[in-house]
Amino acid sequence: MPRRSRKKTAIVNTAPVIPEEDFSGMTPSQRRLHERLAEYEPRPSTLPEGVTEEEFWTPEPYEPTDWSNPLITDEYEHFELPADCPRFRVLHHARAEWKTDAQHAVDRYDAECYYFGLSISLWIAQWAATYVGLYNSCPLKACRRAKQCVSRRAEDDWTVYPGPWMPPCCNNHERTELIRYMVLIKLEQEEELQAGR
Repeated sequence: MPRRSRKKTAIVNTAPVIPEEDFSGMTPSQRRLHERLAEYEPRPSTLPEGVTEEEFWTPEPYEPTDWSNPLITDEYEHFELPADCPRFRVLHHARAEWKTDAQHAVDRYDAECYYFGLSISLWIAQWAATYVGLYNSCPLKACRRAKQCVSRRAEDDWTVYPGPWMPPCCNNHERTELIRYMVLIKLEQEEELQAGR
């Protein structure tokens, strides 16, 4: 019996779709999120002079980090990441001879704070990409199979705007701006919850 050839289908970037949902079953937090999303208007694309849209979104050559450095760790001393949150490794800087223990401890805390922020931002960005259905046209099979955003860029790859905290499916201006906006909304909501507002 002749073998059936598999037809490869091209993955086409689909526009993100903000779901229209019935507000009746939503928590106040979910309702506010939907209200804010309804106000969303993308910022105009501002490219550097002489750079085309395609050039801007094409990755430059990428030099991977040497992760064998003993000052790099994936353990956080000061922050606790949720179990399903993607984790960025923390690069601590060597202690300067003139620094006191307290100054060095502050440096370590600041480094952790930075990478913790990247981890949380990526976690929210993956949720947002799933929420608006970007996984359907993700260039990576894992997301399309899982029917949710589960992929990430290399954690040290800053060659594509806005860096490794944005999922690979955010590969053009429209997608990136919407996900960036959703991340900001979720972070603001979390601050409001922490402040008891």
